[in-house]
Amino acid sequence: MTSSDWANPYGVRRPYGPNGTSDGGHGAKGRATLSADHPLVPWKQPDHMHQWVDVDHSREELDRFGADWPPLGELLDGSSGHGRVVIVSGPPGMGKTSLIHRCVYEVKQRVAAAAAGADAPLAVFVPTAGLANDGRRISVDPDGAFAPTSLINARIRREIAKSLRLHEFPEARVQSIVAEEDPFQAYSDMSELLVQRNALLLAVIPHIRWNDAGLRAAFLRTCLSNAHTRIVLFVEVSHGAAETAREVAAALSGSAAVTHLALRELNSEDIWRFSHSARAADCGPNGLVEPDRSSLMAAHAEWKPSDVRELRTVFHSAADALRSAPHPWPIDADALRPHWERRRAGRDSLLRDPIPPRSGG
Repeated sequence: MTSSDWANPYGVRRPYGPNGTSDGGHGAKGRATLSADHPLVPWKQPDHMHQWVDVDHSREELDRFGADWPPLGELLDGSSGHGRVVIVSGPPGMGKTSLIHRCVYEVKQRVAAAAAGADAPLAVFVPTAGLANDGRRISVDPDGAFAPTSLINARIRREIAKSLRLHEFPEARVQSIVAEEDPFQAYSDMSELLVQRNALLLAVIPHIRWNDAGLRAAFLRTCLSNAHTRIVLFVEVSHGAAETAREVAAALSGSAAVTHLALRELNSEDIWRFSHSARAADCGPNGLVEPDRSSLMAAHAEWKPSDVRELRTVFHSAADALRSAPHPWPIDADALRPHWERRRAGRDSLLRDPIPPRSGG
């Protein structure tokens, strides 16, 4: 057995620090810090683009986004009276956040292409719940309970205000937007400020665990009413097996200002496609070799991965295990099997074991 020093090719660089990692660019032995499970953020971390994989119909939905996206001039023109809402829906763990970040990347590319013109806008991106898009950051109150809608909307607006300040928007105008009690008026004032600065706001709203579909529909309608000129809201919506994407967007159907992208379940091709998400730079002579296609295609019937998150963590775990194996070595069904079986055993244990009663009755 030999020991390899290659970094895990299925790891995702955390796009936080100046060099793309939370520790400033390097971890142990000077290598970049990698995560087994992190959304891809290509607009901020360029090498994430090379890990983008067409799983779960994501390419189809990205093409839909490009076809439905209006020309930049139309988006900036206030005569339409509205901005845009992009709803990205699908089951949990299917890569909705990565798809949103890829859409933002595409918008930024279009804005950059117009940069040679005198009227190229400033693109202001606001991840209201961080790059990982964790909805608990804005939907849980200080006591750990579900926050009221008014507090959720106020937190979203405060996160937008922080980004406007970073881009040196006038402090007095930004503060008045935060202080405005009427949300519709606050976003109207925000739109006027964006027009004056020739800016385009791209804000991401995370999945929020609403108590019922009616509250969620009401929140989506609020997002649509807040999307004034030059304001684009990307809204993530997770739904379970009992719902369909059509039901999620029913409240906003018929609006020209809405784009709906719907991710669905994985299929037998997706394991094979995902095997190619490895970073090429970390698959050198002592790294991994391309697995047999038929082996990974056959693995789907036996494995049946529940989501993209499971694909990523199982591939990452298998690659880690092969660090001490002879190389080159393919990550095929045999290499993946012990790792997906371990995850399956853990899930079965959670379903089987009774939940202990809370102390104190």
